[in-house]
Amino acid sequence: MDAVDVAREYYRTIDEDDYETLTTLLEERFVHERPDRRLEGRDRFVTFMREERPETETEHEIETAYVSSDGDVAMEGTLRRADGSVWFRYVDAFDVEDDRIVHLRTYTDDHPL
Repeated sequence: MDAVDVAREYYRTIDEDDYETLTTLLEERFVHERPDRRLEGRDRFVTFMREERPETETEHEIETAYVSSDGDVAMEGTLRRADGSVWFRYVDAFDVEDDRIVHLRTYTDDHPL
């Protein structure tokens, strides 16, 4: 799998509540940084996704994938609520090593750079 495939699979696992596969996509030392929090460790992140996120009925609509010369990827898109309304737009920057996500930084339009 290339980094774009890994990122697409990441979104699929979250949108479909497939936490077992999500766990296999993340390195144990995984870190997720986003405007409102930092989650360190694969287990902590999966627990957050499974039990603590504010809305679980969401869909990631990917619009563009950007691939760097070193193979890392950024995905631009929209997160939609269950009713189809836009929650926010995002850019996720993935650091991928050996088909596993090591680091993810999320930028959103409600928390601009």
